[in-house]
Amino acid sequence: PESVTLAAPVPERPVAGLAADGDGTPLLLAWQAGRFAWRTAGGKERTLDVPPLPPAREIAGPWTIRFDPAAGGPGDVTFPQLEDWAQRAEDGIRFYSGTALYQTTFKFDNESSPAARWLLDLGRVEVMAEVTLNGKDLGIAWKPPYRIDVSHALRAGDNKLELKVVNLWINRQIGDEFLPEDSDRNPNGTLRSWPDWVGQGKPSPAGRFTLTSWRLWKKTDPLRPSGLLGPVRLCPVVAMPLR
Repeated sequence: PESVTLAAPVPERPVAGLAADGDGTPLLLAWQAGRFAWRTAGGKERTLDVPPLPPAREIAGPWTIRFDPAAGGPGDVTFPQLEDWAQRAEDGIRFYSGTALYQTTFKFDNESSPAARWLLDLGRVEVMAEVTLNGKDLGIAWKPPYRIDVSHALRAGDNKLELKVVNLWINRQIGDEFLPEDSDRNPNGTLRSWPDWVGQGKPSPAGRFTLTSWRLWKKTDPLRPSGLLGPVRLCPVVAMPLR
């Protein structure tokens, strides 16, 4: 098709996408019921009615999260529900920058509400997540909407979900500003010279985790939202040919 439009107002998150089957037939992938309209390359108008789908299923947790101690994290922590790292009281979490491993187990029963496919919708992610379901690597969600097809990895009964979530370096750099100075710097924050401990391959004597040639962040700067903020849901999808 040349273009696809929705008969109803478009919500903030997309409700459909395009794909192709094995012989090249275009498919409408819809995770919301409704009437969809498109125009062919020849200018003909077409519509397709998508029937009601089973409801999405929230994966609420609790979540076991490992914040790497080598990056200043506290190790394994349990979040009863998803929350922003930057809002936590622990310095090892709110100043954490790097990769944190989220783990949870959820039950799934497809018999009562079958669907052609299921998408894992991660909701809001700050900023990227690598998805593994039941030991199968499903790739990296790196931009909105943070959705990945998990149909071939999903199974009846218990399912183990693992997410490696990576945030920005800013929070760690802000957190380091609460620690003593470890290098000779000009008033504007630029290095006068590289510290001896860098050339010796040693860690910062002040306990800092970052070293930049120009410090752009201060301890008074606001922290950036970080981590998996969700909500995390399983969304049913139907695939219908556009003929």
